[in-house]
Amino acid sequence: MLRKFLCLCLLCLCFVAVPVNAAGITNFSKLVTADYWIENNTDGDTIILDAKGVEAFNKEIRKASPTVVDLAEYPAIVSRRTVKAKLTNFEALEEDLYLRGNKVSDNYKGILRQLVNASAIKDDVTVRYAVVVRRSNMRNLPTGEGLFYFAADKDFDALQETALDPCDPVAVLHTSENGQFHYIQATNYSGWISTYDIAFTDRDTWLQFVDPKKFVVVVGKSVKLKTWAETVEYQQGSRIPLQSADDAGYVLTVAGRGEDGKLDKVKVKVAKSSALNEGYLSYTSNNILRSAFKFYGMPYGWGGLKNSVDCSSLMYNAYRTVGIYLPRNADEQENSAGVHINLSKLDDAGKLEAIKKLTPGAGLYMDNHCMLYLGKSNDVPFVLHSLGSYYMDGKSVRTMRVVVSDLTLLRHTGRTMLSDLTTAVEFK
Repeated sequence: MLRKFLCLCLLCLCFVAVPVNAAGITNFSKLVTADYWIENNTDGDTIILDAKGVEAFNKEIRKASPTVVDLAEYPAIVSRRTVKAKLTNFEALEEDLYLRGNKVSDNYKGILRQLVNASAIKDDVTVRYAVVVRRSNMRNLPTGEGLFYFAADKDFDALQETALDPCDPVAVLHTSENGQFHYIQATNYSGWISTYDIAFTDRDTWLQFVDPKKFVVVVGKSVKLKTWAETVEYQQGSRIPLQSADDAGYVLTVAGRGEDGKLDKVKVKVAKSSALNEGYLSYTSNNILRSAFKFYGMPYGWGGLKNSVDCSSLMYNAYRTVGIYLPRNADEQENSAGVHINLSKLDDAGKLEAIKKLTPGAGLYMDNHCMLYLGKSNDVPFVLHSLGSYYMDGKSVRTMRVVVSDLTLLRHTGRTMLSDLTTAVEFK
């Protein structure tokens, strides 16, 4: 399935830079700013869910989405069977893979399987508690080396799952044979992370990061904070525990890693800025649009690579600024909680009518791709999305950036995005 998706990213999805009334992607100055869509969003400042409503909706997400967990309720003991099932997903190794342009040998694949260290899993796995100390890649197997399905590819790492931010709490379930990676459960994903990117602590301290009483949220594209001699980046939606606030700024509790691998809580003073908000933003349609547009023009970042976003993390980041924690992957977002509209049975005219009734900020889903609905211009629906490539005149052209477009873009199927849409979801 992953190979299929990567092939589509490399070979599909069509657009060209065009004027506002032409088909495809637009670079028209008004349409590529949040302000235009906010000005035309009549009920954009209406509260969709209050704080209690957001909390209840997150519970519905966890019920509908097995990858999303409540870490505060995560069990202290996990069975060997459960952990082994997570660790021994070797689907990627069944395909031809390339490392620095050279085909990976069966011996190399065998080494990766051995590094998983499955034989060391105990009957009852005692969960350990840790906090991420720098933005870090979560991997499908315990290696940081990029493996690709095509010799020339450098963008779609077959082992890249997602990226975690500093101060993210994780439950640690296992350690690789060489000790260089730990298998962890995060809020909405599990996988391998570098040993040196997490710091261990006790459960009570860990819970201060799982459910901080006071915190700031990154609402800009990202922020960088200096801890000791290191500057670390927090991407949009990250939460940082807050000690105090005054007119001069914030005093934050930042996660650091001591030489013994244990958590050091570092006090950092920062000035107030538009990139940080004390607590979550109110859940309004306009706030979702403002957050998502911070990534306009950024490179396509498969699984969070390039310190950027792919299609589903664009959606995920925007929604976590208001406290809603969606699943990480597009297909799971499509099937998660919310108000769903089945578009698969409608013709193009029916789909257009259904889309025009959506609240801006809703998600539009199709096989292996998702988009954030912006609203209408001249009665034409537009979307914001992180897009890999496009099709034009029967040829594939790589794009690899966050764009605004209508729904006439052609895909690998030879059909428009509109025609290939399967579901619309309003997250409420």
